[in-house]
Amino acid sequence: MVAAVVVFLLMTLPPAPASVHTSYADADLVRRTVGGAYHIHTTRSDGAEDKASTAAAAARAGLAFAIFTDHGDGTRSPDPAEYIAGVLCIDGVEISTNGGHYVALDMPAAPYPLGGEAAAVVEDVARLGGFGVAAHPHSAKPELAWTDWRAPIDGLEWLNVDSEWRDESGPRLIRAVIDYVVRPAPAIASVLDRPSATLEQWERLSRERRVVALAALDAHGGVRTRLEGGSRLGAGPSYEASFRTVSNRVVLERPLSGDAAADARAILNGIRQGRVYTAIDALAAGAFVDPRAAVPAWPPLPDARVAQMGPDGTTGWFEVYRAGAPGEPPIPWILTNPVESPEASPAPAVEPIDSGVAINPEWRIEKDAASTGSLVRTADGSIAVNYRLHSGARGSQFVALAGDLTGRVGAQQIVFEGQATGPMRVSIQLRFPGSERRWLKSVYLEVHRRVIVVPVEEMLPAERPAGAMPDPATARSLLFVVDLTNASPGSVGSFTIGNVRLASP
Repeated sequence: MVAAVVVFLLMTLPPAPASVHTSYADADLVRRTVGGAYHIHTTRSDGAEDKASTAAAAARAGLAFAIFTDHGDGTRSPDPAEYIAGVLCIDGVEISTNGGHYVALDMPAAPYPLGGEAAAVVEDVARLGGFGVAAHPHSAKPELAWTDWRAPIDGLEWLNVDSEWRDESGPRLIRAVIDYVVRPAPAIASVLDRPSATLEQWERLSRERRVVALAALDAHGGVRTRLEGGSRLGAGPSYEASFRTVSNRVVLERPLSGDAAADARAILNGIRQGRVYTAIDALAAGAFVDPRAAVPAWPPLPDARVAQMGPDGTTGWFEVYRAGAPGEPPIPWILTNPVESPEASPAPAVEPIDSGVAINPEWRIEKDAASTGSLVRTADGSIAVNYRLHSGARGSQFVALAGDLTGRVGAQQIVFEGQATGPMRVSIQLRFPGSERRWLKSVYLEVHRRVIVVPVEEMLPAERPAGAMPDPATARSLLFVVDLTNASPGSVGSFTIGNVRLASP
């Protein structure tokens, strides 16, 4: 009986990857195409191994580059690009927001912690010159799914391998674990499905601007523990098995030179420009295509079927399928980025809808017990707020400029002039009576004074779930808050608020 079960399991293993000879592809294209892994975690956050060990695993899998995306707030300077074990290692960061996770690539260190509202993080990454990708956008875990599709993201993860198993049945996962012992990468690929909801969202976004699609491994390695900050035990596929499952292939202008900085720039530029496609290597190896060619040369597998997708079916992206591919619906073997995409146009500036009703309440400082804050009225009637957040352990440190709105009319916009002694974010909040519910919007301040318009309809609840926003006319207080969302314990600074008014039609 046991022997029969073993024979059955061996006979029903997922097939080994097919091999495609590269003779069909232009030799120059093959030299200019580099395959790599994107979205990797190491021991710097919640991964199992350090960068050197992970790069060695990527080398064994035959990859040319690896993009590391450990969790952080963007304030750490990224490691310079370097070759380790022959693999080009590029450093990025995965940032947590209130609307999902956002991966920032090609971004210098931020002057303050990035976090809070998803739209604010997208804005900050763009301001700093980075390239941002919405991570695991339709994850089965609500706290991981991306929710702000109005924010002008640069890219999205059309596939996230670490999220794919979450909607599989128990028996299916048990079988994948058994298959993993014999054929690791095909076993991982066996739980992949075509993520239709994500691709439909990508199609909607692609009608307006270029949004680059990447396949994310979200690789954490095998068994891992975290002893500091609370013990944690996790298990997952090895880095090497993940790296043999899916790769992103970037078509470069010229082959890699061996200069880490120059080669990283070439790869990141290729990703920014959408010259990248995905190959599920666990289904077949040897995927070399130039989707921007007038007539792409597709790998000559007899069971391959090419479909052109996208907004109008002619300028969209290609999906190549193999017969018997896993998933319901089946996962495509190859997925390209659109041949043509509209260039993103700058977002129109929000203008005041009218001159508004000026307000000048009895401003006061509110803060936690250990932080300090003071206000000073300037010659032009503005309020300068000096703050110092308590430098102890992270808690509820905050300093706020607060004023009551008793008897004020409702408004569609909060308009004011703001500046700060250095780049920072301030949370504009409306506080309502009763349970002291707050609705907020984060704004960026810099050394130059400027008019800032906050549409009330864009304010989000500070506490969730919160339901619909109360009538703005019932708001009890208006606050300008510095807290640990975009500052750190011990942060010191000053910002100035002036000419505050409420605008309504």
